[in-house]
Amino acid sequence: MCRSARLYNCARCHHQVIICSHCDRGHSYCSGICSIQSRQEKQQEANCRYQSTVKGRHCHATRQQHYHQRQKQKVTYQGSIDLSPYDLLLDEPEREKTVKKTMINLHLTDKSTHYCHFCGCHCAQQLRWVFLHQHVDHVKRVHCF
Repeated sequence: MCRSARLYNCARCHHQVIICSHCDRGHSYCSGICSIQSRQEKQQEANCRYQSTVKGRHCHATRQQHYHQRQKQKVTYQGSIDLSPYDLLLDEPEREKTVKKTMINLHLTDKSTHYCHFCGCHCAQQLRWVFLHQHVDHVKRVHCF
């Protein structure tokens, strides 16, 4: 079944992304990884702005003072847990890997059709640039007599 789809560029890495109407929830990033990295960058910028204020510097100094007092009270050191040398660290979630693999296979077989980058379903040939459901800015006025 062909679903309508939206074409957009990722707000972080600027890759073109096709998303079907079923998966579209106002996405502006190509994957969860770009979303997480962008959020971390924005939080880091906000923390730096806060640290540059007088209140932020004062809170930081107080927090550090409490930390150093706690460290003085510790008399023993507990070693860290041994990690198995065979543990694998995954660079991205398994779902995204499988969707990317299917997307590569789909693009190799048929270049004239569009597929959703999130679920891999077949999408309509005509792509939208705007959201399917636009928010209405105007408010209905109620007349009270």
